Amino acid sequence: MSMNAALQAETLEEQVLETLRTVVTAPDGPDIVGSGAVYAVVATGGAVRVLIDPDRIPAGEQEPLAEFLTPLVEALPGVERVVVKPRPRSVAQRPELPDIARVVAVHSGKGGVGKSTVAVNLACALAAAGYRVGLLDADVYGPSAPTLLGLSGRAETTADGLRIRPLVAHGVRVMSLGFLLPEGQALIWRGSLVDQGLPQLFTDVDWGGLDVLLVDLPPGTSDVHLAAARQVVLAGVVTVTAPGQLSVDDVRRGMEMFADLAVPCLGVVENLAALTCRRCGAVGKVFGSDGGAGLAAEVGVPLLARLPFLPALAASGDAGVPVVVGEPDSLPARIFTGLARSLAGRIGLRQEARQSWT
Repeated sequence: MSMNAALQAETLEEQVLETLRTVVTAPDGPDIVGSGAVYAVVATGGAVRVLIDPDRIPAGEQEPLAEFLTPLVEALPGVERVVVKPRPRSVAQRPELPDIARVVAVHSGKGGVGKSTVAVNLACALAAAGYRVGLLDADVYGPSAPTLLGLSGRAETTADGLRIRPLVAHGVRVMSLGFLLPEGQALIWRGSLVDQGLPQLFTDVDWGGLDVLLVDLPPGTSDVHLAAARQVVLAGVVTVTAPGQLSVDDVRRGMEMFADLAVPCLGVVENLAALTCRRCGAVGKVFGSDGGAGLAAEVGVPLLARLPFLPALAASGDAGVPVVVGEPDSLPARIFTGLARSLAGRIGLRQEARQSWT
């Protein structure tokens, strides 16, 4: 294999790591990757973040090291921008969740763009394909999974009283703050309560064996996102946006935050992409034009799906029957099935768990 072919076979992150393995901090010392001085490399398109471990590189050496590494990485083909910075301490020593193969976050920059609808239908589409799926409704400010899935009541404990048993809908194991609060009661989550309460939604739930756990995060950026990244190793984040510029700008900031937390963006879902008149067939872009597609192209991640504005999709959520379940042959259901197929491939879900895609 030629050198060019070999480089093409590697991901950009692998190429960066290979280059960084040539750097040592002492004449006879280990390289900065092998020693753990480089905590992670995250590439989003041509933008590369090299996160160094502040526990291994003294504060006075971090800036000189960044100045030395930046041109080395910039010289690699495909690299457009390089950021070398200390990793945030919030992502240190994240434990794996036992019996859960992958954890994927679903995030949006703004509220009201259909993030939870995407998360719920994606979970149902994966379950319909034979995967063992859990959904954690971590939108602690406005949990909506109970409504979207038609679930009610309170979560119960396991027989030994040590863990919480998730509710089940359409083959998906579901946990939400909505199952732990009296109906209609609000809870204000701040600071230490997020740090203490959110981890329990991961670790104190009897999820059983899962191929994937989807985590529906609150919109924007907050302590909840940091707590989630600290609690588990996220395989990546699926970003949901409306096509308008305000939503896209907020999503871009969220992408930057997740890159700083060493969490790769798996791709963009553009919701509310267009509205088709049922009388004349004219297509109107009432929520903006092609913003999600443009953002995906700009940052170099896949556009995983584009969903038009469909009143039937909103109605299915209000009725508590996800469109993937209630109308499996409809256009939005087929889009969600394609999204599930793309996600499964990108995170390497075990193929033996999958039935045939419909």
